[in-house]
Amino acid sequence: MSLNVSFSRIYTFSAAHRLHAPTLTDEENRSVYDKCNNINGHGHDYYLEVTVKGQPDQQTGMVIGLSEMDNKVHSVLEKLDYKHLDEQVPFFRENTSTGENIIHYLWQYLSEQFNEAQLHHLKLWETNNNYFEIKRTTDNMHYTDNVHTD
Repeated sequence: MSLNVSFSRIYTFSAAHRLHAPTLTDEENRSVYDKCNNINGHGHDYYLEVTVKGQPDQQTGMVIGLSEMDNKVHSVLEKLDYKHLDEQVPFFRENTSTGENIIHYLWQYLSEQFNEAQLHHLKLWETNNNYFEIKRTTDNMHYTDNVHTD
């Protein structure tokens, strides 16, 4: 009998950004992004939940070793941690640094680090009220955006 087991681990990183779409006017950007369009930008302490899925190794009993997982995730997060995303990360020069695009970036680069289909789900907390999710489905991947406001 084969078991598919999910394992999740939480990571943190800090980054600054400014929500500003170059295809919109300054007035439209202020209307859409409100205070997040501040010309000086703003920062977040992000929480990223990474879930992998697979069959536990017969020798270790684990889906993935903790240090192996940490190394893979940190190799991607170090490109974002303590950076101004729009100014220091090439992906965000072409893509507005919304939570949706940040999680897309993370999925793209984390997928390259893990075995095929091992990366199963990401959940990115931007604030206490806003989080974004993306997960692998049988049709490859599926975005679920969740925004909670009080």
